[in-house]
Amino acid sequence: MLLLGLSLPSAAQASLPVLIQEQTQSSHVFFERGLQKLRAKFYKGAIDEFNRAISIDPKFKEAYSGKGFAYIQLGDLQNAIATYNQILRVDPNSASAYSGLALVRQRLGDFQQSLTDAQKSTSLQVLQTARQIYQGELNLLELNQIQGLQGTRETVWQLIEKGYQKIAAKDYFGAVETFTQATKVAPEGEGRPYLDRGVAYFWLRNYRSAIQDFSTSIRFNPQSVKSYEYRARAYEEVGDREAARSDLKKAVELARQFGSQNYAQVLSDKLQQIR
Repeated sequence: MLLLGLSLPSAAQASLPVLIQEQTQSSHVFFERGLQKLRAKFYKGAIDEFNRAISIDPKFKEAYSGKGFAYIQLGDLQNAIATYNQILRVDPNSASAYSGLALVRQRLGDFQQSLTDAQKSTSLQVLQTARQIYQGELNLLELNQIQGLQGTRETVWQLIEKGYQKIAAKDYFGAVETFTQATKVAPEGEGRPYLDRGVAYFWLRNYRSAIQDFSTSIRFNPQSVKSYEYRARAYEEVGDREAARSDLKKAVELARQFGSQNYAQVLSDKLQQIR
């Protein structure tokens, strides 16, 4: 399955999507491999890949988060706690660390502390936008178990997985149908499936529908950097350069606001290319 953090195709592009931000950095290559192994339930192999990413970037919070989740699945709760605490040393306000700790507390039977940590994670979610695409996948896996939402959330996640498999197979109409199903079963106010469906519409070069879905995603989550970035690409394709520049400016502003200077620079460079 392809991650949501992929680049959208230009009208003439025929290759499969690639990661947008920091795509040349090897730490993210190892992180991608770790995610693949995590989804395949090869937890020890996932830990090895996340460790490789961390060795290159010791502040790679998402790699620690994936590593912690893998330890939980292996039943190694002590190392899971240690890993999530490492995230908090890097970022004391990390929502992913608290969501992971909530899951560990639940496994340990400390339901009150689990609830407290889960609530803390939820309150901090709004701060996670700059690298939210990577972490969003891990959060869905974690929150399914933490908050007892396996039924609805698991269905949404399975549909999202299926949709990106269709994109990988270049079945873009099928991807639109699958993401549409995800919008119907997602909790009220959940913008993720609309962002996904917008990506599928973009691949179909149905830019107006893509813009509409990205706008819906923004309405549900006004701090979604990716929604602004992708909508800017769609606006550019339909010739509305002013709107494209406006969205990219907003994306840069949000990325800087949440401390992702590298990502902000990538977006700023794109902004300079729109004349």
